Amino acid sequence: MRIVFSGHTFPDMPDYLKRSLAGEHEILLWDGELATMPSKIDVLIPRAQRIGAVEMDRGSVKFIQQFGVGLDGVDLAAARCRGIPVANVPGTGGNADSVAEHAILLLLMLLRQCNKVRENIRDGILGAPIGTALAGRSVCLYGLGAVAKSLAKRLKAFDVRLLGLTRAPSAGKASEYHLDRCYSAENAEACLSQSDILIVCVKHTSETTGLVQEQHLRWLRPGAVLINIARAGLIDRKGLEACIADGQLGGVGLDVFWTEPADALDPLLAHPNVIMTPHVAGITDRSLADIARAVAENIERFAVMRPLLNTVD
Repeated sequence: MRIVFSGHTFPDMPDYLKRSLAGEHEILLWDGELATMPSKIDVLIPRAQRIGAVEMDRGSVKFIQQFGVGLDGVDLAAARCRGIPVANVPGTGGNADSVAEHAILLLLMLLRQCNKVRENIRDGILGAPIGTALAGRSVCLYGLGAVAKSLAKRLKAFDVRLLGLTRAPSAGKASEYHLDRCYSAENAEACLSQSDILIVCVKHTSETTGLVQEQHLRWLRPGAVLINIARAGLIDRKGLEACIADGQLGGVGLDVFWTEPADALDPLLAHPNVIMTPHVAGITDRSLADIARAVAENIERFAVMRPLLNTVD
């Protein structure tokens, strides 16, 4: 099988896949430039690389397998027209746990003013800045999936009040996610107006693009903290910038950006109340190993024409 990883990002993925694959396979790295694209590709694995009709045809691609959840960059309609199956790996298990841990990392860094902490170490200032305690705060999980479930379990240990915001609230979900209260998206104001912290866990689709608008952020308590470990497109950037500028948001933690990799000179990244990481929430040894095993299984299924797992219609 000829397996091709596209793009320059997520450099450790190929090694993890090699460890999980059985048998002999040819694994190639493609820089993403059309002129250098290999031909006769059995399995194409995009790494934050846009894959459209031109790429599919140029590489004679037979199967597209995402090394993770997001399929934002794959033209699913073009794949469907060509009979090319597309699959991903659900964000459960080690991946969900890793993303949840990272969300808490960003949250604690913001509450303890880590940007200011670094300045004070450099300037020799002891005993400052004053941090904000997480205990006793109200945390809203927007989107109740695998990541939210891992987050809920961990956040409860911090003695927070936990709220959920979802399309279909129920008593069962409230119990499953250890929520103090569960709200429908239509009743977002009632939920967000009680929240000191908003963590966005929603799946990004064409329907959820721009889901979090400026008004949602203004419903939060003044000085609230926003964490996004899902996709940047879920949040309206202009509204976010306005709420940072006037202090409505006291801190913003981002593991995803509207254009990736983010421009190092983007003024948003220079703001003292913004902390960003380079799309690494799900990049841990445990997560990559779990994903690699799932990808390897699907490749081996494809090689012997068995039904594929987690294909996208």
